[in-house]
Amino acid sequence: MARSRSNPARLVIALAIATLLAVFLVYTAISGTTPALQPSNLAGHPGRVSLTGKVIGPVAGDSHLPGGLTFKLHNIQGKSPTIPIIYKGSVPDLFEAGRDVNVTGTLEGGKFEATSMTTKCPSKYTAQA
Repeated sequence: MARSRSNPARLVIALAIATLLAVFLVYTAISGTTPALQPSNLAGHPGRVSLTGKVIGPVAGDSHLPGGLTFKLHNIQGKSPTIPIIYKGSVPDLFEAGRDVNVTGTLEGGKFEATSMTTKCPSKYTAQA
């Protein structure tokens, strides 16, 4: 009986493609992350971060003017330092003082300059009576 011989070039090509896919997956998993923080652990954190907290008033300004929309944020649970936020962009419909929000941006000169904002809906996370 004739023994079939595999072509080693096929194996090398298959391994090269598998290696490229693995490197691509690792690269996209590492490079696209933004750290998610609360106001209590924001101090001294460089670069772009995602900050989650509760809006405390007063909410002032306009998000479409040069000064932006200004408000303060603190941890959702417990006491924490308040972080002044300056936001420029579209304001979600449910945004108001007392609402839990997630803002993404950078800390510049003691103020957090946010470039995106989403609100959390508390009714989804609380027990119904």
